[in-house]
Amino acid sequence: MTVKNETPRHSDFYISTVTFLVEDSLFRVSREPFQKESEVFCDMFSLPQGSSVVVEGTSDESPVRIDRISKDDFEQLLKALFHRKYGSQLDLPHGIEQWTSVLKLSATWNFERLRQGAIDALIESGIGAIDRVVLSQRYYIKNWLLPALNELARRPEPITLEEAKRMGIDVALKLASVRERVTVTMPMYMGDKYQYSIKKNNCDDDDSSHRVSVGSCRDLRMQDYDFSEQIRSTFSEYEL
Repeated sequence: MTVKNETPRHSDFYISTVTFLVEDSLFRVSREPFQKESEVFCDMFSLPQGSSVVVEGTSDESPVRIDRISKDDFEQLLKALFHRKYGSQLDLPHGIEQWTSVLKLSATWNFERLRQGAIDALIESGIGAIDRVVLSQRYYIKNWLLPALNELARRPEPITLEEAKRMGIDVALKLASVRERVTVTMPMYMGDKYQYSIKKNNCDDDDSSHRVSVGSCRDLRMQDYDFSEQIRSTFSEYEL
């Protein structure tokens, strides 16, 4: 029996697919999560198609070509996207590198919920302060930058050349300035421990001096100090 073209499609169980070409691989997946969760793909799929042309994405011979994106990054996005939508049996991305791939593409294509999921997963993965500084600037994660800079200002080790290159020389120099604007004066023996006066340099206000009980290493002296005021002043253009 011939099925007439007028036969209605089931509202839930008639799936539209889309074919992508990324590097040298074809991917055919459900179109629904792309269309519903990404403004970019929603607009793309809404563009009118002429009746005389082959619609991109409908076959292996006419895929949607995605340039300047790695196949591995796209795979991680699909794992996260289809796990959220369908509870896919595919393993979720794991580790900082794979979730960074998800963050990169979800930010590029405006998958807002997936972007937030990637941010949460990166926090759970224990992403370090340097990575948070880099990614917060690249993908506009505003609430990461101040805590990450504060953590780096407190640590005893200096910023390495490789870390400076990753963050950008401008950020690294500003961070070094923050670290140098706070000095520790000579200790005073107070009963059974030493106290140090932590003073903000270039400031004559008596209230700029704070006393903390510490040991002999910089990490013990500075690990509880809040550099937020100095960071906001030095990084004023970031509106922290």
